[in-house]
Amino acid sequence: MDYHPEHRHILGIPEMDEQHAYLYSLFDKIEEAASATDAGAMKKLLDEIEGYLLFHITSEEHLIRHYSVPGFAAHQTDHEYAAARFVRFLEEFDREELNPARMRIFLTGWLMEHSSISDEHYARHIKDVRSAL
Repeated sequence: MDYHPEHRHILGIPEMDEQHAYLYSLFDKIEEAASATDAGAMKKLLDEIEGYLLFHITSEEHLIRHYSVPGFAAHQTDHEYAAARFVRFLEEFDREELNPARMRIFLTGWLMEHSSISDEHYARHIKDVRSAL
């Protein structure tokens, strides 16, 4: 399955759209890193994805709390699901059992679905608050 930038959901919240774009760019590098001759390339990429994914989740949850968006617990649960699945991918990597294509499909698909459904909910609320200022 191939994901193109034009199919990625734009929220209209610049700080989150930029973070989503960077996550997508990282996910797009997974197969390339897996086929690199440098054995550490995948480990470096996984470390960057892990750190940035956690940064993004923290940023998004802070934004949701700041704007008192309803439904925070459900949003947080979806983040926890993605983070837990990513940890399982890291464990697969450590056991040398990682399927890079499956990881990319999961991460990209999850972000596409999450941003078009869950994130769209908070984005509408934040844009309404911001437009009233």
